[in-house]
Parts: sequence; C-alpha cells; structure tokens
Amino acid sequence: MTAQQLRKSILQMAVQGKLVPQDPSDEPAHILLERIRAEKERLIKEKKIKKEKNPSVIYRGTDNLHYEKFADGTIKCIEDEIPFEVPESWGWERIRNIGTIIRGNGIKRSEIIEDGFPCVRYGEIYTTYNISFRTTNSFISEEVYGKSKRFSHGDILMTLTGENKPDIAKAVAYLGKQRVAASGDLAVWTAHGMYPLYLSYLLAAPYLIDQKIQQATGNIIVHISGEKIGGILITIPPLNEQKRIVQKVQELEIALEEYQEKEHILINLQCTFPDTLKKSVLQWAVQGKLVQQDENDEPATVLLERIRSEKE
Repeated sequence: MTAQQLRKSILQMAVQGKLVPQDPSDEPAHILLERIRAEKERLIKEKKIKKEKNPSVIYRGTDNLHYEKFADGTIKCIEDEIPFEVPESWGWERIRNIGTIIRGNGIKRSEIIEDGFPCVRYGEIYTTYNISFRTTNSFISEEVYGKSKRFSHGDILMTLTGENKPDIAKAVAYLGKQRVAASGDLAVWTAHGMYPLYLSYLLAAPYLIDQKIQQATGNIIVHISGEKIGGILITIPPLNEQKRIVQKVQELEIALEEYQEKEHILINLQCTFPDTLKKSVLQWAVQGKLVQQDENDEPATVLLERIRSEKE
C-alpha cells in the first residue's frame, strides 16, 4: 500500500467513526446540529446570511431508516443515499444545512500588490495552501479589499474551478485572525459551527471526493457550484470527537511522512536495482569473486605462456 493509499484509508476511517473510540460523555451530534441550526436562524434574522429556499433536517425514523424533512413539510426517505453506518452518537446532514456557503468575487492578477490587505485567489488553494493556513501570500489595495467578499477565522475555503474532478472543491481551513478577501471561483463555508480542521480532512476523504466528482461538470476545465456542494451528505461526529479525530490524523501524518520517505527509497531501489545488479555481477566476475577457484585448474601464467607462443 502506498503512502497516498494509506492516507486515504485513514481519512475514510475517520469519517466513518472508526479512527478513534467514542466517548459516552460526549455531547451527541444531534444536539450540536440543533445549536448550529439555531445560530443559523439568528444570522438569518439579523440578515447576515441568506435563508435557504427549502432547508431540511435529516433524522432516523422508528423503522431505523433515514429520512429528510423539508421546511415545506414534505418528508423523503433517503436511506439509499446513506453509504455506510456511523456510530450512534453521530449524525448525517447536508452541507447547505450547516452554516452557509457564499461565493467570492473576482480579484484580477493585475490587482495583486506586494503589501496591503490579505486575499486568497482560488489557484493558491491548489498550489500554496494545504489543510489549513493562518497568513496569506497575496495582497490587494484597500479599494479592492473594500469591494470584496471576506472570510474569517474558522471558515472553510473550497475551489469551484479546477483541472480535474478528483481535486475539485479542495477544502482548506482558515485559522488566522484577520479578515481575508476571497476571489471568484472560491466558495466560503461559514457559520458552520464545526471544528474547522475536521471539515478539511472530511472533504479530503475518499467518500467526499466521490461525491464531489459526481457533482462536478466539464473535463478540460472542471466546475462545481456552491449549490451542488451544499447538497452533499456529510457525517457529523460530536464536537469533542471531531477534535480527537484531527489530533489522531495529525499524529498519523507524521508517521506517514516517514513511510513516504521509505517508499521513495524503495521505488528508487526498484528502478535502479536491475542495472546496479548487472554491473555488480560483472564487476565480481572480473575480480574473481563470482565463482569459487579450483586448485586443479591450470594457472593463468601457463595459459598466458601458451598464448604468447601461439602468437609468435
């Protein structure tokens, strides 16, 4: 198993509740979700975020099947959308029902300056930032900053455009203090009430990558919308377990780095071994180290004398 395959396996275990043990004293996910929904309603009333057209709540019925109840009163069984079982203290929810997703607005390359107000352009998510970041590499003027959509500590950035489907909607958590401008083709997931780093790892897990691939369009240039991202089902662990999962993943990533170094050494050895072995065999041969000597053999001096006589 390669380091990349092992990392994917670890992240998949994490989102299925198999990476760390559950703690019975943890506040269950359904209470966390109720609190998130209440906070979202407050932000909507204060007109800080927009109201969803038809928000929903996912719950498990008395028949042990999963249902989705919409604001208009309709109820739909979604058991066929649930890909695997999760611990009893966990829950399922669509991304759009947890906080809100807003889209950044255009920041031109020509508007980037050496020093000024912080900003992130969507391409930097692929090239510069990984799971999280605290400071930016790009800056804009106060005028451009004032016209831009901004994100804050704990928000998740996701790319809406990319070159291939497996990498689309790559997610990075912002852990800095200063408000930062977001360029176009960036989605900002804000007011989610979750542990930010858990969401970054969650969105990099194989199950979530498959979900994003299904929602993406295009081949040469790949696109996905905030609305489509919002429809994806995700697993919700208790908040304390989210933190334990992140801690465990980070511990394992240290071991994964060592594993990857060994993997690179092994790959290099596999590539060079045949040629190196051939050269070593030939070198041993001309040094008399490849086979054992036989005392009954005619010594080389006699052979050389006979060769010289024949030559004369």
